[in-house]
Parts: sequence; C-alpha cells; structure tokens
Amino acid sequence: MAIRYLDLRYDPLPSNDGVLQRISLTAVDVTTRVQTRHQAEKLLTEKRELHQLESNFVTLASHEFRTPMGTILSSASLIGRYNGADDADKRERHVQQIKTAVNALNELITDFLSLGKLDKLGQMQPLVLSLFCGETMAQTQAIAKADQRFIYRHLGGDPAITTDGNLLKKILVNLLVNASKYSSEGKVIELTTRTTDALLLIQVRDEGIGISDVDKENLFINFFRGRSAVHVQGTGLGLYIVKRYVDLLGGTITFTSQPGQGTIFTVELPL
Repeated sequence: MAIRYLDLRYDPLPSNDGVLQRISLTAVDVTTRVQTRHQAEKLLTEKRELHQLESNFVTLASHEFRTPMGTILSSASLIGRYNGADDADKRERHVQQIKTAVNALNELITDFLSLGKLDKLGQMQPLVLSLFCGETMAQTQAIAKADQRFIYRHLGGDPAITTDGNLLKKILVNLLVNASKYSSEGKVIELTTRTTDALLLIQVRDEGIGISDVDKENLFINFFRGRSAVHVQGTGLGLYIVKRYVDLLGGTITFTSQPGQGTIFTVELPL
C-alpha cells in the first residue's frame, strides 16, 4: 500500500453562546510535495557524500601518485646506464618496475573515474559467461604477478545470461586484481560461476594474505585499508566500488577469509 501524506487543519465551530459543539477537519493531500522534498534531501546528501569522497580521493591520489612517478623516473634514468651486453637482467628489472608503477597509476585513475559513475546502471545485454569471463581473466592476467595462475570454471547452469556487462566486468576485474595484488608470485587465483533460473553466482578464490577479523566489518568502506594490506599499494576504493556495483545490480557480496590462508569472495546477482 502506497504511503500518503496529509496536511490536517482543525477549526473549532462554537455555538452562538460560545460553547464548542463541533470541529471542522480539513485534509489536504501533500504527498507529492513531501516526496519531492525527501528526494531533494536525498540528492543533496548524495551530492555531499560524493563531493567528500572525491575530495578525499584527490588528497589521497596526490600523495599516492608520487611513489609510482618517482619509480618511473628513477628506473627510466637507470635503464640508460645499462647498455652493455651483460646488462640485460638489470634492464629487465627496471622495465618491470616501470610496468608495476604504471599499473599502480592506472588503478588510481580507474578508481577516480569510477567515483562519478557509481549510481548509473547501464544497458542490459546478452553474454556467454565462458567467453566473457575468459576474456576478462586474460586481461587481468596480463598485469598479474609473475607465475600466478588464473583458472576459470563454469560449474553448472545456462552460461548464456542477460545483464549489464560493463558493470559485471568491473566487478570481476576489481576482484581478480585484488586477488592478484594480495597473493604472492606463483599462487593460484580461481574464478568460478554458476547459474540457476534466478541467480548468477560468482566466486573469486585466492591463496593470499587473507583478512584479519578486526578488519572484516570495515572491508567495504571507502578508503579503508586493512592492517595486513598496509605494505601493498592501493587506494582502499576497490571493494567499495565493487559493493556499489553489486548493489546497483540488485545483488549481494559476501566473503570468507583467514589470515595467511586466502580469501573467497562470493557475489550473487539476480537474473
């Protein structure tokens, strides 16, 4: 039942001798006016939150940009010195440092650009999970650590679905990049999918550093960095963005984790 808002006015109707005998009640439907005010207040609150979020990110980014830029400049300068036949290993080491720094900058820029699009649902489109997830994994593996192995399996149900492919890709990329970032070289990162008549179930499993109990309740808060993650470069926005995208698609995201034993993120999206 829809909620209605009424503006009530009571007027006493006394008799000629001043004795109150009746009361006049006038009701005016002000539902539209109240709903408009509530919506304006909500938009104002969201605008303030987004402004604060962007302000915090700019402050963070201005600090975080210095480290990768310094690495790029330093490695680019040193590469020029290693021009001998026996310097190939040294040159490759600095090339890898430059690549790592560029990837860190890309992450910062991607997170910043995502902030203004967290409340926009795109166009629904048909896609085949095996192809879609395979391509997404291949892109992620290109920037992963050395010898990390990415495995994808579809465990059951119709792999042909209809959803917002753009948002789904961002969810997968963020989860896979996180799994790679917080896992050591040579570790396995596993992506699995399953469909039912009503749901798409996604799991990303890693063998990384895990999440401590004291950090678990804050994991999806913007700019939050877990205690075990302080030595890994990042903005603290990745999982916050993932949660917002999952919410936009009407789904849920949960996780299980043990320090030193890895993490499993589970996403359920309605079909």
